[in-house]
Amino acid sequence: MLWLLDITIDSVGGNTGIPIGNYTSQYFGNFYLSELDHHVKENKDHTFYGRYMDDIVILHRNKKYLHYLRKEIDWYLTYKLGLCMKENWQIFPTFKRGIDFLGYRSFGDYTLLRKSTVKRFKNKMNRIILNKDIGVEKENCIASYNGWLKWCDSFRLKNKYLSPAMEVIYANNI
Repeated sequence: MLWLLDITIDSVGGNTGIPIGNYTSQYFGNFYLSELDHHVKENKDHTFYGRYMDDIVILHRNKKYLHYLRKEIDWYLTYKLGLCMKENWQIFPTFKRGIDFLGYRSFGDYTLLRKSTVKRFKNKMNRIILNKDIGVEKENCIASYNGWLKWCDSFRLKNKYLSPAMEVIYANNI
């Protein structure tokens, strides 16, 4: 097992770290940072803590405490795990902007698809509707976006873009 892990890690080719996009990357990232998860959950006063890979969301009522916790996490990553925190961290009131996490923007009562993903979705569906994209990839693309859309409030997006694209594929397969 160690031999296989060593080959996977060294497959980056000259770079250090694990290959991004490799299935093992998710496992390695979650395994390595699980120590941080335990530290925050067991030793700190947190209201809500969630992490997937290198994306972390922490909700707390006290903004000062969040700044303190960010510094504490930065210290822990640097001195305990040998990592550095991404520069795009933010502390802000969530009721105004929502929480951008794992491809979605979540507000208290509803969840939207991230704006950049919506743009790519619209462009791709328009290409399918206009028959500019051909092949089996269209069906896979529609299935993939349908999977994204089912976890957010997307009624209008589905009606305006996904349904017409599905009709084009159905008409071409007859």
